[in-house]
Amino acid sequence: MSKDNEDKTEKTKTNQEENISEEKSKKKDSGKTKKVRYEVVVEAPKTRLITAIVMLAGGLCVAIYTGLEGYDTSTWLYILFVSLIIFLIAGLLLEWMVVHFLKLNNAKDEAIAAQEEAIAQRQADELAAEEAEKQRRLEELAQQAENDSEEALNVQSDLPNDYDAFGESDEFEEV
Repeated sequence: MSKDNEDKTEKTKTNQEENISEEKSKKKDSGKTKKVRYEVVVEAPKTRLITAIVMLAGGLCVAIYTGLEGYDTSTWLYILFVSLIIFLIAGLLLEWMVVHFLKLNNAKDEAIAAQEEAIAQRQADELAAEEAEKQRRLEELAQQAENDSEEALNVQSDLPNDYDAFGESDEFEEV
């Protein structure tokens, strides 16, 4: 744990140093404008306090009970010490269970997010395929219309001219 904390601290220091150097270069470049970049550090929930709270609550209950029952001091301290050890074990067990269930919930949330992302990606791919198909159909229709217009021009050019430059029709040739 301490190694992870040291790594996080080093990364944070490195990021802060980079941010400071970026800010200095921006100040030099821009003159009056000042941009501040804030970094939010998200930490894990404080589950380490669970054990301490369980021990304190249990120790308080045992101390009050043994004090009201009138135990002598050495017996009272011995019972309190044993009860604190028992509550320490119970607190560690409770802390482990909470951390375990938090990890399970986080894994479940990540799996759900991954599934939702996959579904969204699949839907986007389907929409893109539909758009590509529509575009292909439009291009085919445009090509077909162009071919039809060329055929119509060719058909019209194959028709005999009703009037030529000399006033005679091309259909009738003199023999």
